[in-house]
Amino acid sequence: MIKKIVLKLKSVKYSGNSIGDDIRIETSILGKFFSLKKKIKVDTKQDFDKIIAEFDANQTKFEADINIRVIEDDPIFNDVGNLKSKIKIDTTKKNREFVYEVVVHELRVSTSKARAVFKITLQAEVLETETYISETSDGWLVVDIGGIEEKQSLPAFLKVELIRSNSKRDYFKILEGFYKGKSASVVRKSRYISYLQSGILVRESFVATYSISTKILTINNKKYTTTDFEAEKWEVGVYDIEIPDAPHKGGTYYLDKAKFAKVWFRIDHKEEKYLHTGRHSLGCITVLEQKHWDEIFHQIIKARKGDDISVGVLEVIN
Repeated sequence: MIKKIVLKLKSVKYSGNSIGDDIRIETSILGKFFSLKKKIKVDTKQDFDKIIAEFDANQTKFEADINIRVIEDDPIFNDVGNLKSKIKIDTTKKNREFVYEVVVHELRVSTSKARAVFKITLQAEVLETETYISETSDGWLVVDIGGIEEKQSLPAFLKVELIRSNSKRDYFKILEGFYKGKSASVVRKSRYISYLQSGILVRESFVATYSISTKILTINNKKYTTTDFEAEKWEVGVYDIEIPDAPHKGGTYYLDKAKFAKVWFRIDHKEEKYLHTGRHSLGCITVLEQKHWDEIFHQIIKARKGDDISVGVLEVIN
């Protein structure tokens, strides 16, 4: 499973000779730069809890080059100490501290032998992280699923477990939705960018209300005009609304008004009844205001009821 590494600056201890107290700490690791300026006096220690970098890792051993600079800011001279080293993190352990010593020689006077030592303590926190399919242009990501010959589409924000990666593909397990439990893979956006992301907020279950008499759908206190099928009236009750199953061709006609028009949400797990946008209904609840469908999509797509198949519930009233 992919894990998140949070690297923090925990403390700075200043010893040796005094070279001044306007101290700037800079770190650079894998292209992530951090800078902190603080007044620190010699023979003191300052505690911090500052995040300097975050990384996703899917291997048990994470290793990277790290560059640490300590600078005493001065209007004329800047005394600089530089340390190039490596950081090696065992991702099977939750926390570990790393201590680096940076030596700074005073340069104000050529004969000066002032020598300051800065002991920099970093802490690596290793966190379990949930991984999701990121948002795409139409709400779907085309992937290869084990045991299925043709490529399939998975909805945006679906939870997955990243198993391994290389420069071309990500390999993962699907944790919810129509293909729950199956293994899959997908081509990466680029060598360094994946369609699978951590840190995507998934909300709690939501409740939508549908009135049979007025044909009004209400989500988060906002009302939308809909239509249904007169020959198959809905019954009063509470129904689950599913995580999207597959792109629906019926939405193709409305892509000029709603880029997520092919994303439909099945209702009640059994029949072919969906919540979607369009102009007609054959049993579904069809949102007639196509221009508002993307707004509805974003309110629903990240919600989860907790059963790994539903985003929330639809309450049907008279």
